[in-house]
Amino acid sequence: MSRFVAVGLAFGGLVSALPARAENATPAEAPPAAPAAPEPAKKTPAPYSLPFMLRPVTAGNVVRLDATFAFSKTKDTIPLLLLGSYKILPNLAAIVRLGMIHSETKGPEGTTGTSFINPAIGALYSIPLGESWKVGLFAATTIPVGTGGGDKPDMATRTANLDGIYARASMDNALFQINYMTPIIGAGIGYIANGITLQAEVTLLELIRVRGAALDKDATRTNLTAGLHFGWFVIPQLSIGTELRYQLWVANDTIKKGTDPTRVDNWTLGFGPRGHFKLNDKMWLRPAVSLTMGLDLPTGFSGGGLEYKIVQVDVPFIF
Repeated sequence: MSRFVAVGLAFGGLVSALPARAENATPAEAPPAAPAAPEPAKKTPAPYSLPFMLRPVTAGNVVRLDATFAFSKTKDTIPLLLLGSYKILPNLAAIVRLGMIHSETKGPEGTTGTSFINPAIGALYSIPLGESWKVGLFAATTIPVGTGGGDKPDMATRTANLDGIYARASMDNALFQINYMTPIIGAGIGYIANGITLQAEVTLLELIRVRGAALDKDATRTNLTAGLHFGWFVIPQLSIGTELRYQLWVANDTIKKGTDPTRVDNWTLGFGPRGHFKLNDKMWLRPAVSLTMGLDLPTGFSGGGLEYKIVQVDVPFIF
C-alpha cells in the first residue's frame, strides 16, 4: 500500500512541475521586424511669378497692398487698393477688395479729389491640370457704396473716381464706376514650370446702374478685359515679369456716341522685377515694382495721347 502512495505522490509532483517548466521555458525569438519604408519626400512646387495687374491662377491666404502712381499730361492719380484672400477649401479662396483714390487735375482750373471706391467681394477656384498647368475661375461683384455717386455728387470726387480707370491701366473699371453694381466672371490659365510662368486671362464685366441716372445715362455697360503675363526667375529670390493688357467697352453708349472713339479700347504694357522672400514654411513676402505705359490712344504717347506713365508698388504677404 505504501508503495502505491509513493508512486501517486511522485506522479502528482511531476504533473505539478510541468506548468512551471512551461511557464519558465524561453519562447522562440520572433524574426526582427522589417524597417519601415521612408516617406516619399514632398515635392516643392515650381515657383510662380505673381502677375502685376492680372489675377493669380492659384488660391491662397494673402494680404496685398497695391498702389499705383499714374502721371499723365493732364492728371496725377494715386489709387490705393487692399486685397484680402482666404482659403475656405484647399483650392477655393474668398476675396475682398477695398480701395481709395486721390487725383489732381493739372492747370489753373485744376481740381483735387479723394474718394473711397466701390468694394468688391468674390471667389477664386484653382484647378490643377497635371504638374505644370493651373486654371483659375473667378466670380465677383462690386458693391455700389463708394463716395462721389448719385445724381448730385461732389464733382471733384466723381472726377477722381473716373481718373482711376486709366490709372489702373483700364483693368479695374468696375471699382471706379461708382453708380454701378458690377457682376464679374473670368478665367485664366497658367503654365508654371522650369522657372517660367506663362499666363493668359479674360474677364467679362456687366455694369448695372443702381443710382446716378442724371449723370450716367447708360442703364447697363459691358466691359471686357484680357491679358498675358510672362515671368522668368533669374534666381529663386527674383523674377522679371512683363504683362500685355487689353480693355474693350463692348457696350457703352456714352463712349460710342461721344467725340473720342479712341476711348472704346486700350492697350497697355507693364514690366518690372518681383522679389520672392521666404519668411518661414508658410509665409512669403513678394514685393514688386513695375512700370506701365499706354501703347495706343487715349493713354499712349503718339497722336496727342495722354502719355500715361504708371508706377505700381505691389506688396503681397502670403501666409
